Amino acid sequence: MFMFNLILIIAFSINSIHCTSNWRSGGAGSSEEEKQLNFYGKLSTHQGQEEAIAHILIDGKHKDIIMYDAPVKHAQQKFNEKTKQTEIKLDENPITDFVQTKIDLNAISTLKVPNPNTVWIYQKEKKSHKIEFILVTITLKEGSATKQYLLDRKMHISCSAVDNGSEKKEVPLSAVDTLTLEGYSFALEEEKTKAKKAPCPAKENN
Repeated sequence: MFMFNLILIIAFSINSIHCTSNWRSGGAGSSEEEKQLNFYGKLSTHQGQEEAIAHILIDGKHKDIIMYDAPVKHAQQKFNEKTKQTEIKLDENPITDFVQTKIDLNAISTLKVPNPNTVWIYQKEKKSHKIEFILVTITLKEGSATKQYLLDRKMHISCSAVDNGSEKKEVPLSAVDTLTLEGYSFALEEEKTKAKKAPCPAKENN
């Protein structure tokens, strides 16, 4: 009986320490983890729209965005009657054979899509799966360096309108004319700050 009571006391003590620790630290995450970067800027499309946007992400990320160095030497572009799009065929797979660069949004000044209707395609064999890319021109903030990269055509730019923060947007790369990154701020994640802490069980009186 004594051992049973001792086990209960130890279990209760561990649970109390855990709850107290969570209350003091705000849960498992630190204050830095509760913050997110809010990138803001302007977006103009090839359809003529232009607006101020915030919460900008490329492929759902604000850092380590993978881009493939665009080849200087490549095949001439041709119009494909079957797909009804202008295509440039690649002899090598950018994912495995091209130089990869990981770029953060805070390093980018502008992202332009100069030829939205031109698709870069790699296909190992006629019956194999096609991989499609789109050319973007990146201007970096540091030194104003400009370079061309290939991005997966399926990538989207996600953002929200500044005038209406609840209006979420998913913009395909082919629609983008110019994305301008003006800066970023830190914002507390509302879900974490509003999260309810589970109450610790009341200590029973012996």
